[in-house]
Amino acid sequence: MRTKVAIFGSEEFCQRAIQFTEQRSEIILDLYPYTLPSEAPDLLKKLLPCDAILFSGSLPYVASTDVLQSIPVPAVYLKQDETEITTTLLAISLKQPLELEKMSIDVRESIVLENVLADIKASEQRPLIYQLEEDYVIDELVQFHSSAYEKNPLNVAVTSVHAVHDRLIELKIPVFKMISVKSSFLKTIDRVCQEALLQKSETSKIAAGILDDSKLKTEMNDVSEKLAHLLHAHCIHAEEGILFYTTQGAIQSALHMPEFQQVATQVSGQLAFGSGRTLTSAKENALSALRYMYTEQNEGPYLLDEKKELHSLLQSTGVAIELRVIEPLLAEIAEKTALSPAVLSKLATFGQSHQSTQFTANDLASHLGVSRRTAERTIKKLLSSAYANTVGEEMTYRQGRPRAVYELTFPVY
Repeated sequence: MRTKVAIFGSEEFCQRAIQFTEQRSEIILDLYPYTLPSEAPDLLKKLLPCDAILFSGSLPYVASTDVLQSIPVPAVYLKQDETEITTTLLAISLKQPLELEKMSIDVRESIVLENVLADIKASEQRPLIYQLEEDYVIDELVQFHSSAYEKNPLNVAVTSVHAVHDRLIELKIPVFKMISVKSSFLKTIDRVCQEALLQKSETSKIAAGILDDSKLKTEMNDVSEKLAHLLHAHCIHAEEGILFYTTQGAIQSALHMPEFQQVATQVSGQLAFGSGRTLTSAKENALSALRYMYTEQNEGPYLLDEKKELHSLLQSTGVAIELRVIEPLLAEIAEKTALSPAVLSKLATFGQSHQSTQFTANDLASHLGVSRRTAERTIKKLLSSAYANTVGEEMTYRQGRPRAVYELTFPVY
């Protein structure tokens, strides 16, 4: 299977990309050359169908962050590494004596250059260094190099930005462009191709949705038809509710549609999804996700995947909830406390992410997304089985009883 990669970079970078991949028949390049990295976001709006996106560096990638959020393909950028800087310095040394103290250089990460200087024992000879920030200005960068040249006419400029290279040429300042190294390029393009293949396998997975129509309002009778259309799903009415058979990729695409978001909000607490290797397992996972929403009184919608990890679809937290207890210790805690796997999963992430090992009922309630009373019931179960201890009290700023402070007594790492 061939992978189409969209390349965003200068004209020179795009041409080098063609040279680097001329022996790689499994890769198709779609070129989007620009003059300035700031042009990348507008070019992205003209993006044709592709499997992945590769930027020439962090600057066009960062400038495109907002646009990339709505593009459902993996995107990476070519990082500037020690090999690129070392190769550039070697190329300069082949044309003239390498005098670092007579050099001005801009880099994406100064630590990478510092590593090279340390490796070649150049502590006494140091160039003038400019670290490129996300919001760098071309004119300021040109001024940095031209000022260095004015102070020392023997100075040589080395730049990572193609537009700066062209400007310095116009000013008749000796300048070298940072060299894109073939090995680094191929490693990066291989990585983005692997991510593209992985994403394809994920999006093609069988998925099922279930809508509890027992609480569906009369004026929303057409909601199932809307969902089926937006999810590109086969819709059937069953005993459990209205079932939608689709793919995980179709669900992810629908999430970006305002119309789907509106419908999902209208049926909040009644719609859930599941994915799996078979239609049966996907349906079972969707039912489990729906039961979780009922038990925890969460609105959702959620998707339970084949690993039994629960993902919030409209309000991504970045943390999946584990709905099955694999670790023996957590299984033991579940048995003794009667706490659900979902709650135990959240407790484990709470112990890992909370800044202090000590917490109050309010802290736990905020993390679990429940009321303080529910959090207190959870703490009581942990206390009764010695999986938590009361370690002190926290005085309140207003009148009232001090708040108890607790600490978990089981490993969370």
